[in-house]
Amino acid sequence: MADSYEYLVRAKALADDRRAAEAREAVDWALAHAEGDDVDVLVLAGVILLMLGDAHAALSVALRAVQAEPDAWEPQVLIADASRFLERIPDAVAAGRRAVALAPDEAEAQVALWRALAEFRTLRGVPKQIRAELAATARRAEELGADPEQFTRPGLWLKVVPFVAAFGLIRLTSGWALAAVLAIGALLGAALWLLQARRSGATASGRVQSMRALSRTELAHDPAKSRTAVLNITGFLPALPFAATTFPCAAGSDGDPWSTWSVTFAAGGAVVVLLLTARAVRWWFGEEFLRRELLPSRVTALHLGAVTLLVGGTLALSLTGTTSTGWWLALVIGHFLWFFAGLGLSVVLLAREQRRRGALPQG
Repeated sequence: MADSYEYLVRAKALADDRRAAEAREAVDWALAHAEGDDVDVLVLAGVILLMLGDAHAALSVALRAVQAEPDAWEPQVLIADASRFLERIPDAVAAGRRAVALAPDEAEAQVALWRALAEFRTLRGVPKQIRAELAATARRAEELGADPEQFTRPGLWLKVVPFVAAFGLIRLTSGWALAAVLAIGALLGAALWLLQARRSGATASGRVQSMRALSRTELAHDPAKSRTAVLNITGFLPALPFAATTFPCAAGSDGDPWSTWSVTFAAGGAVVVLLLTARAVRWWFGEEFLRRELLPSRVTALHLGAVTLLVGGTLALSLTGTTSTGWWLALVIGHFLWFFAGLGLSVVLLAREQRRRGALPQG
């Protein structure tokens, strides 16, 4: 433990000197050679990982610390800060409140809660109860000796201006120009992500591994997040038949059906997307999540049943050479109805899951 702590002290000095690669190497060594799950070592390692910009790894370390010592308040502060960096504000607020409940006389816990509350927004702005809690938290933190200058929010315009500028640029473009703007934006986003990974002292693949490990850890210890993951994964499925087979059905309803080969190709594309999705879920979340959570879910069964009915029905009409516009029109209507109903169902279920988890902070 002593060696690990000394390595972390060295890692912090290296991080302060912006020697990210060396600092990250020291943190990884300390975590690998720590005796058991010493909370002090884990928390310090998490703080340094946050300094290096790897909030996913910091959150994974914080969760390890909570498992080792559930009644310690320092890991909750680390969870609050890491979640805030990841823009998971409800989780940050919840962790900040847990830290305050465990250590009501610790200024650092109050400050962590204040930082999380300061980021909380809804579509209607900051709720009144959150503003009241924000002010009360700041007062309590100052009473405990916190620096009053900490309690200033960054100007909102710093976050809004880039989006306004991007919107204005897109408004001035169309066609290929719009596609070019979106492609450039995607490339810039990827470049910034790679730069951040490099600055954290981790490789790009290492950052991905860290994010994947965090996702698996959270799902293994939080059934609510497993349910939310299922809803997020299945949420796109209503768009699949809509994109794949609506056009063949529309052509058939106009009396000009596509060739069987064209319809088969469209239906096959939908099947390929489903198989690739299953493969991606297995790679990211693990085989156990795929088999025990996603596939047995009634929501998944409903979505897959609708996809099978719409895509399979389109293929069946084409294979039988149906020329009746009525059958094709019925499938067009079915595609549109399920597209909106399926998306609406996902939104409703996600909102219900948020309420069940208490994800929206209450004052």
